[in-house]
Amino acid sequence: MRLQIITAIIIGFLFACHARETSDFSSGKDSQDGFCLPANIYHIEATSEDQEIFKKTLEHIYAGTNDFTGFSDVITKTAMFFLKSPYVAHTLETPGEEQLVVNLREMDCTTFVEYVVAVSLLIKENRTDFERFTELLACIRYRDGVIDGYPSRLHYFTEWMQSNADKGILEIVSNEFSDVLYNTNVSFMSSNPGLYRQLDNPEFVSRIKETEKVVSGFEMNFIPKDRIMEIEDHINDGDIIAFTTDISGLDVSHTGFAFHQHGRLHLLHASTRTNKVEISPVPLSDYLAPMRRVTGILVGRIK
Repeated sequence: MRLQIITAIIIGFLFACHARETSDFSSGKDSQDGFCLPANIYHIEATSEDQEIFKKTLEHIYAGTNDFTGFSDVITKTAMFFLKSPYVAHTLETPGEEQLVVNLREMDCTTFVEYVVAVSLLIKENRTDFERFTELLACIRYRDGVIDGYPSRLHYFTEWMQSNADKGILEIVSNEFSDVLYNTNVSFMSSNPGLYRQLDNPEFVSRIKETEKVVSGFEMNFIPKDRIMEIEDHINDGDIIAFTTDISGLDVSHTGFAFHQHGRLHLLHASTRTNKVEISPVPLSDYLAPMRRVTGILVGRIK
């Protein structure tokens, strides 16, 4: 039973979702900003309800102010909008060819982080258009912003962090907070292709294996969970927190945002505990203490 629960959490983290109305978008068209432009034409799947939620998100962020004291405030306010949104796994796993899925109605831990970061970057650019939001989302979610089949998605979160650091979107600040080297060796997806509908394609498995070789060569430092309390004051609200794990072949098992409450560091995340977006009921160091397979955290900061 414990193994089944762990597998469900892993799949919920690595998989994605499902929407209805669709449209085509030629990336980069008439964009006012050359930052983070996806490099290909791709298909968007989003419902009218998703677009309405997007509008309400912006209304929430701008309510009462257009002047934010820092970018972390934008990220936090955006993330707080989604409190109590339902946690749903597999939201990106739509039938047919890989496409850009926008599902703001329900999310897993990774898509929650991606949507919040994309909206926050949009605000940073003083933009409010859904088209630019999808550009930013594609750039964040896919290697080099290019949607080229299922393997082009940034499935492993260490690659997600490194890729977005290379794009200039974030910096991996846990490298500065700790000198403890993290073993980024990954092989979970290619070793368990039966867990992934798309990996019934042998070509995709080969491409995933090539990606795993690259990811396994990353050099990152992580913060062991028994040292989190020592450095939590150096972590900012809105920093991205990723749980490192000792599950064979996997790098990260969960992710969310840093959020300080009552003087302590908590996690704002799409939770499998309550199946909704929530703030952890106890400080992060206490939250992680009983999690046997979680070894510590990586921390990314949006630049």
